[in-house]
Amino acid sequence: MFTNIPSTTLKQLLKLSERKEALMAKIQAIDREMVLLQGEFGVPPQNSAARVTVSGSPGRGRRGKGRARRGALKEKIVAALRASGKRGTTIRELADKLKVRSANLYVWFNGTGRNVPGLKKIGPAKYRLG
Repeated sequence: MFTNIPSTTLKQLLKLSERKEALMAKIQAIDREMVLLQGEFGVPPQNSAARVTVSGSPGRGRRGKGRARRGALKEKIVAALRASGKRGTTIRELADKLKVRSANLYVWFNGTGRNVPGLKKIGPAKYRLG
């Protein structure tokens, strides 16, 4: 990708990138100070379009629920299908019940679901165990 770019140009790009990151950090610090000052006087913070964020900055990990352990989705789906009995359940109902995106469930049934013994498709996007 960068095989045709001279090393001097790459060094210049690196310096410019470092300068840019430093300036963005300063802008963020100023933005935080403004929010603090506004908060002291009860002024609600504005959603400014000029807000700058640095993606992938070092020291900042993804924050969220984390990753589920292996096989957790399968256990949830099988338990829900067992509870639904012979009438079965649709993917939409499962998605709402398990709080999982329906697209993930379609993929799961198309792949992993084929290997689950006793799992049967009984209608369009409708499955049951047994």
